[in-house]
Amino acid sequence: MIRWIGFLLAITILLVGARKHLSLAMLTGTLVLGLFTMSPSKLVSVLYSAITSTNTILLALALTMIPIIGGVLKVSGQLDHIVQNLRIGKKAFLGATPALLGLMPLPGGALLSSPLVEQAGEGVSDHLKAAINVWFRHIVYFIYPISYALIVSTDVANISMYTAILYLSPFFFLSIALGYFFLLRKVDGELDYTDGFSLKKLMVPLSVLLVAPILHFALFQTLGQEFNEVATFIAISFAMIASILIVDSKIAHLKESIKLMKPWNFTVLIFVIYVFIDVFKASGIEGMISSLSLPFLILSVGGGFFLGLATGRIIIPASILFPVLMSTLGTETMPPYIFVITYLAIFIGYAITPVHPCIAVSLEYFKADMKEYLKELFWPIMISLGTAVVVYLIFF
Repeated sequence: MIRWIGFLLAITILLVGARKHLSLAMLTGTLVLGLFTMSPSKLVSVLYSAITSTNTILLALALTMIPIIGGVLKVSGQLDHIVQNLRIGKKAFLGATPALLGLMPLPGGALLSSPLVEQAGEGVSDHLKAAINVWFRHIVYFIYPISYALIVSTDVANISMYTAILYLSPFFFLSIALGYFFLLRKVDGELDYTDGFSLKKLMVPLSVLLVAPILHFALFQTLGQEFNEVATFIAISFAMIASILIVDSKIAHLKESIKLMKPWNFTVLIFVIYVFIDVFKASGIEGMISSLSLPFLILSVGGGFFLGLATGRIIIPASILFPVLMSTLGTETMPPYIFVITYLAIFIGYAITPVHPCIAVSLEYFKADMKEYLKELFWPIMISLGTAVVVYLIFF
């Protein structure tokens, strides 16, 4: 009973506190969970092991560089160059712009793409613009290997990044189709470009966004899954160097980016996430939840959707739920189709909750109503959730 109390108290702290300060909430919840489920000496040992792990250190350093890269591209105006030289139709522009900016997890990134959606979305209702901005910004998380969501989720599930992407790809294309049919299809008109097209201004910053996933894939194929963290660190390091080399005021832009993005917050967050995962695994809670004999569909799809909705995150639900699911299945590696339906369920909850900062800032920017926003996303969400259930029933 004391372990259940500690677990429920830790989850409550995490869910409530994450709205104010994610890292502090996770650290506090981790300590509470540890103190309720193990001796102080064991807790110290688990904490030390987690923070000194070579893989964790490499991953933390790599993911710390991502916001710096995004910040350099932002403050130098390179992101604007991409947008201004995308010579595509209005519908495609509205979908592609949030997606491109979504390649870098900029804090408040949905707010960054909002003016572009506003500019291109003349005549489009405010709640529809908000829905387009959020939906297309985040569906890249299904396939983009240099994203927090996929890196951490696949690591926790102990599944190959590219196996996960292969299985998630159909849902990525389904999301594009749903976004087009239920959102972009309502958009009329064309875009007018006043400035001349520049291939160089388009390709130079775009190459920075693409070099990391391309290099990561090459290294992953060469080194294998066991060196995934090394591959990630090397790939993002190259992208970091490239982002600095393409700008004029290299040191000035780097300093401004660091000041703007506060990358140390991401460093702390990654360490805290892996500390939580290790304490959770050592606590014995996985086995306790497995012994409840909950229907697996409720545990994976229902649990994923609820935690995504409650936290407004992908990483936290994955960190909590994936170890439980693997323990229930009695495997050290999550089966790909279970990973996919659970990840999709988490994403669905994440895409509609006001706890998710991107939704909050989009609604505020466009002065959109939450109820109308949810109406726009009702069918994409319901079809996606139904698809997850159908896939479960077919394969499990």
